[in-house]
Amino acid sequence: MRTHYCGELRSTHGHQEVVLCGWVDRCRDHGGVIFIDLRDRTGTVQVTVDPEGNTEVFRQAEQLRNETVLRIGGRVRLRPEESVNLKLATGAVEVVATGLTVLNGIKGALPFAVSVHDEEPVREELRLRHRYLDLRRQRMQRNLALRHQVMQAARRFLDEQGFLEVETPMLTRSTPEGARDYLVPSRVCGGEWFALPQSPQLFKQLLMVGGLERYYQLARCFRDEDLRADRQPEFTQLDLEMSFLSQEQILTLNEHLVARLWKAALGVELPIPFPRMSWSEAMARYGTDCPDTRYGLELTDVSDLVANLSFKVFSQAVAKGGVVKCLAIPQGNDRLSNVRIKPGGDVFAEATAAGAGGLAYIRVREQGVLDTIGAIKDSLGPEQAKAMLERCGAEPGTLLLFGAGEEATVNKALDRVRQYLARDLQLIPANTWNFVWVVDFPLLGWNKEAQRLEALHHPFCAPHPEDVHNLPQARAQAYDLVLNGLEVA
Repeated sequence: MRTHYCGELRSTHGHQEVVLCGWVDRCRDHGGVIFIDLRDRTGTVQVTVDPEGNTEVFRQAEQLRNETVLRIGGRVRLRPEESVNLKLATGAVEVVATGLTVLNGIKGALPFAVSVHDEEPVREELRLRHRYLDLRRQRMQRNLALRHQVMQAARRFLDEQGFLEVETPMLTRSTPEGARDYLVPSRVCGGEWFALPQSPQLFKQLLMVGGLERYYQLARCFRDEDLRADRQPEFTQLDLEMSFLSQEQILTLNEHLVARLWKAALGVELPIPFPRMSWSEAMARYGTDCPDTRYGLELTDVSDLVANLSFKVFSQAVAKGGVVKCLAIPQGNDRLSNVRIKPGGDVFAEATAAGAGGLAYIRVREQGVLDTIGAIKDSLGPEQAKAMLERCGAEPGTLLLFGAGEEATVNKALDRVRQYLARDLQLIPANTWNFVWVVDFPLLGWNKEAQRLEALHHPFCAPHPEDVHNLPQARAQAYDLVLNGLEVA
């Protein structure tokens, strides 16, 4: 059918006869000579059709439309130096067509452009309705190729480390997980149902008890939960389990795995070991157990400084066992107006969307003068104001935003405001990969409805040995790998 791929032709193929198959990326008529950009999954090459060479081929080329599927025969010709296209890997050559066969034509207008030259934003619903076209787009082809590279690199690394790839059942019984199960009725066992796995948790534990020691699989998982940017009903995860290793050995192995994947897929050398941060530290500094450490804007607890203020929003929050935390925004005075941080403003709305009652603020002027509402200004003495500015690291020009109330609500609200402002103020550096291990999660949490302690993650987490006699405060030997604010492992 064909002798070469479009994207592999180079100057070394000059004067060779080739047969290519692919899609018309675009077609241009320049003064009687037709140029076809022929595309396959390896890339694009220019095909030249000259009426003086073959009138029948030229006649066919005049009728071509984008995304027509072709088989083209021709001779590879080196381009003149001034005509070399440095943007294409095949830019030093072109194919002079001697034969053309339409394998599949196009009738009517395409629902959206496929060529990178004409690409424009397309609604996801339209892309999915015409998935066969969407998959031809350069971005989708690159994504699938990258996914393949990552999977192959992972397999090579884990094979070197003595892991066995084992597939576990897809039809199983329901077990408690973080989302609802997808259920599949059984025809053979009337009235019985299978559950699709949310993870291979039970099966990999069986493999460890069974003595396999090191297992992995590229596991298909299914979770019936609300869609979010990083959630979908079915997904693939690289699932690992190991026996007879310490926590530090597990973290180290995974760091080397991730570093290998980034090197193979992106050519990026990641510095290892990754930083470690306890769950308590992450919640205190960032208000979340998935901290984005690419930028500052860390939270500061000022509860002790405001506990006795006459400003009741602060003092009553502390008296009820809550907290008061501050988010300091350098140069925030110039970049954020009062309209945005008061009721009706976008920053205020971010806080209330996370459950906060609102935001209090202080603007730090020259010489440490505080500009805020009268109730706060009147209740803050000089020593308290000085201590607050020092603790928050607030220089003149800094805007301080405060959350007060239950600690979980304050953390959630200020974390949301922090992320929103980082995007809005363009504080996030491009092409940065900030990994951090979050360790020492709480082992148990109090279920108010059931009035009992229950596992916060899953029952397979062991407590730290020194915490076994204080289960309500026990730390789990559990750890998450967070990348740029997203949990990835």
